[in-house]
Amino acid sequence: MKKVAWVTDSSAVLDEELRNNPHVYVLPVHLIINGKSYLDGVDLTTEELVRHLDNGEVPSSSQPSVGDFKKLYERLAKEEYDLIFSFHVSNELSGTYSSSVQAGKMVGIPVFSVDSSFLSYPLTLLLKKAIKLWDFFQEPEIVIQSIHAIKSKLKVFVWIGSLQQLHKSGRLSASKYFLGSLMKIKPIVTIENGKLEIKAKVRTWKQATDKINSYLKESMASGKIEEVFMLYGRDERQTLEWKEMIQAEGLDASLSANPLGTALALHAGTGTVGIGWLEK
Repeated sequence: MKKVAWVTDSSAVLDEELRNNPHVYVLPVHLIINGKSYLDGVDLTTEELVRHLDNGEVPSSSQPSVGDFKKLYERLAKEEYDLIFSFHVSNELSGTYSSSVQAGKMVGIPVFSVDSSFLSYPLTLLLKKAIKLWDFFQEPEIVIQSIHAIKSKLKVFVWIGSLQQLHKSGRLSASKYFLGSLMKIKPIVTIENGKLEIKAKVRTWKQATDKINSYLKESMASGKIEEVFMLYGRDERQTLEWKEMIQAEGLDASLSANPLGTALALHAGTGTVGIGWLEK
């Protein structure tokens, strides 16, 4: 049986299962806060990042470089891995995937780079699915084809906590930021073809909950839902009402709550709350 390494970046949110997997490796995003450099998840925890953001500080970030990837891939080759799968944040939001592809061409070990088209826990979910697919099929092409099929069944909706943060990150134009602030609108954003797209415009938490519940019911009506996941910025209590909403629907699906992760927190602010599901 081939020895396989699984690589991702710190925009993913690793759960306990992946943290305990000795073959999973994370390349950290570089963060600059008040002139000081940090490696996300190495010398800066998610909780510490949230505190900086809540204090009004706006970190700058940079993706892992081609050199970072090359160094890791060469180390994994020396550790006698036979091949590497490398799963990363949407190529529409970051150049991380591109860096992985370039580095993969420079090393003497097969590297299969995958643009997840997502970030945060949805990226994590795809990585977990890929590991299970590999255990069953042992064929890289089948794993990658299956993951692309699964991506089309992922639905993600995020209620933006900070229009200002979304604007500063370059994901919201100045005119939309001004108009949204003036009308006290906080959009619901989805991910389509790897891009953040405004799905709906609401003013209140209740409106956001009702709208997202309608999307959930649409998916329930069209087919079965395998897994539901929620995303939070400050703490898990942000998701309690949505958890009750999901339970009231009587869904026969696994349910989890997960931190936003670095990329989504930086783009949308720590008041952001998200929900998504995987259709069967």
